[in-house]
Amino acid sequence: MPPADQNGDQNVDELSSSKLRQVRRVGFLVFTLAMTALLVKLGYWQMSRAEEKVQLLMQLDVRQQTVLTAIAEPNADMKGFGVALQGQFESTQSILLDNQTLNGQVGYRWMVPFTVDGKWLLVELGWVAAPARRDELPKLPLLPDTYVVHGVLDAPSDRMVLSHDITEKRWPLRVQSIDMDALSVATGKSVFPWIVRSTRIEDVQGNTENINVTPVWTPVVMLPEKHYAYAVQWFGLAIVVAVGSLVWWRKGRL
Repeated sequence: MPPADQNGDQNVDELSSSKLRQVRRVGFLVFTLAMTALLVKLGYWQMSRAEEKVQLLMQLDVRQQTVLTAIAEPNADMKGFGVALQGQFESTQSILLDNQTLNGQVGYRWMVPFTVDGKWLLVELGWVAAPARRDELPKLPLLPDTYVVHGVLDAPSDRMVLSHDITEKRWPLRVQSIDMDALSVATGKSVFPWIVRSTRIEDVQGNTENINVTPVWTPVVMLPEKHYAYAVQWFGLAIVVAVGSLVWWRKGRL
């Protein structure tokens, strides 16, 4: 018969082991519930983002049915409206938006001021490839005639800031992003607070002008279908975590 103090030590060890196992099980349960809730929340967030994109695309589709031939209210909410504006390009003062890739190739988004009713309106013509050397810039064609720009009005990014001191007026400007106010101050021109994402350039006879660029603008960066796909992934992970944890729990591995 074992001594009384040995039995006491054994009982203490068993009690400690039982408490430790209970703590592990509670911790595992809390972790599982928290992780499952987080994954479900991420799934619903992706669903809400998809719905927002659907509503935005529907709104833009409706707005693009209205084609403006003049911009009478420069500060109004006109994002997404179609335009067909006649004017002249200031192609000697082009702007190249840096770090733009297409199919793995580095290039620029080419933007040109377009004079409409005496004011500048920045027009994005499309993507152009960058030369092999960083100290070289792409050869840009001049656009000396009167043209009609067809496209969609868009607002510049909220965080757009010119990366170069444009008071030096070294054209074309290679920039990381665009500040309309800085452009206006540096050039002394009145600039509309909009960018036209061009879809077609025509001469006054209605002939399409081929300027050898690639259109890259899309109204949204990520389509609703992709958000739905991500939502399915998050919900799937939540199911995997919940089912896997239940199996682990029932097998008594804690």
